[in-house]
Amino acid sequence: MQSVDPDDAAGGYWQAMLPEQRPASALLLGLGGGTVAHLLVRRFGPLPITGVDTSDEIIAVARVEFALAQLPLTIVQADALQYVHHTAERFGYIAVDLYRGNRLARGVLALPFLRALAARLLPGGALAFNLFADTYLQGRLPRLERVFERLRLEIVGANAIFHGRPRRSQR
Repeated sequence: MQSVDPDDAAGGYWQAMLPEQRPASALLLGLGGGTVAHLLVRRFGPLPITGVDTSDEIIAVARVEFALAQLPLTIVQADALQYVHHTAERFGYIAVDLYRGNRLARGVLALPFLRALAARLLPGGALAFNLFADTYLQGRLPRLERVFERLRLEIVGANAIFHGRPRRSQR
């Protein structure tokens, strides 16, 4: 689990994951301990948040250790890729932080998943995608940019946070 108490998040990438404007709702793929959920509520006030994580163990720990009950949060224990393909719900903001250890989850940069993400965004909605700032970054960005127009890219330590919105052809 790569989560911290929200009071300790200033030194990490979590702040960079946040949108610039208050979204109508948020989908967090890779909920972990809920750091981004807490930061969203601190910055924008209460808003509907859905957090998806595959691990029931991480969810159980997060509920107790990271005070998730204090948030306007619906927790879904599911595979994020499957969830995005099967939900009809749309969101104003989607955060993608899907890692298995230090590896990006398989299929996260596949076009079907990226197109499904674009379809889950409300008109005017935006996405934040956590990547590592490593030798693979320059090869990964064009994949994201096939579906999403880049709004900004923030490098924070070892992380690269891509912010984008669906290209017109994806809407």
